[in-house]
Amino acid sequence: MESIFYLVLTNLEKIGLGIAVFLCAYLSNMGLGAWKSVKIDGNSFDWSLILSSLVKFAVLIFSLGLLSMTISVLPAYITYVGIEVDPGMMEAVDSLVIVATFLTATLRYVADAVAKVKDLF
Repeated sequence: MESIFYLVLTNLEKIGLGIAVFLCAYLSNMGLGAWKSVKIDGNSFDWSLILSSLVKFAVLIFSLGLLSMTISVLPAYITYVGIEVDPGMMEAVDSLVIVATFLTATLRYVADAVAKVKDLF
C-alpha cells in the first residue's frame, strides 16, 4: 500500500510539470485568439470570454490529472490485490499515460496558436 502512495506523489509531480507545459500552450493560444478576435475579426474585447476560458482550463486540468492518476495507479492496484505485474511495465504505463495525456492536449493548443499567428501576420 505504501508503494501506491509513493506512486501517487510521484505522479502528482509529473502531472504538475505536464500542467505547466500545457498551461504555456493554452495561455498563448488564448492570448493569440483574443488578439485575432479584436484585431482581425473586429470584435470587442470581452473579459467574460477570458474568464470562461480559464474555468474550462481548470476543469480540463483537473480532469486530465484525475485521468492520469487513475490509469497510472491501476497497475499498482492490480499488484496490490495479488496479481503480479512486472515493475518495468508499471513504470512504462505510468510515464506513457502522463506524457501522452498532456502531450496530446498541448500539441492541439500549440497547433491552434501557430494557426492564429499565421492569421495575424
